[in-house]
Amino acid sequence: MFIPVVLKDGKEELVSKDELQFLMVTQQLLFFKRSDGWAVIGRDKMRGYGSESIDNDRRKHEVFAKTY
Repeated sequence: MFIPVVLKDGKEELVSKDELQFLMVTQQLLFFKRSDGWAVIGRDKMRGYGSESIDNDRRKHEVFAKTY
């Protein structure tokens, strides 16, 4: 499966998940297409990459916390 992206130089490409991650890490990406629309780097929440979405991850909710 390939993901539509827009690079900082304005090029539009189709990339794999691994290429998408590389482009994010190397800060070459402006936008990428999600199932619910375009995600804007620096504006929309991303998984990983130190964003707030990691801290608010539903799997870390207190309901799932171990109680001893």
